[in-house]
Amino acid sequence: MKEIDAATASFGQGIAVTPLQMIMPFQALANRGVLMKPYIVKAIVRDNEREEISPKQVGRIVSEKTADTISAMLVNIVERGHSKKAYIEGYYVGGKTGTAQVASIGGYSSDEYIHTFIGVAPINNPAFVMLTKIDNPKDVKFAEGSVVPLWKDIADFILKYYQVPKTRK
Repeated sequence: MKEIDAATASFGQGIAVTPLQMIMPFQALANRGVLMKPYIVKAIVRDNEREEISPKQVGRIVSEKTADTISAMLVNIVERGHSKKAYIEGYYVGGKTGTAQVASIGGYSSDEYIHTFIGVAPINNPAFVMLTKIDNPKDVKFAEGSVVPLWKDIADFILKYYQVPKTRK
């Protein structure tokens, strides 16, 4: 790693990750520090035989105390920080925005961005972790104004659809 790469990585530039790679640490926090192997299907059916796919633990990546502390910080971001638009009445929601400049030849674009928001709901008994992402949004510079309201709309629907009990008064 070059010195400049270490420096830019400290504020989130110069790093290429997939949405799945971004969401994995958040699902570990939601599982109180235990990382789970991702899977897409509940079962595989071949030649009339059904193979159930069950969750598998990869391992503990942080302590329960650390996971709880970071989760509380994520709630604070929604309640008092740059993600207030993710607040859903009746639930403690935690999350974090990301606004990344798009790399171009010789540096970074001054007018192209990637917006992301990863949220957990409800934070104290998670039903889901979800990432919303928009490449090169128009007329909005920061993720707070683009992907956070989108996340909230989808999350609110999921909570109602699955009848997730409210966790706060």
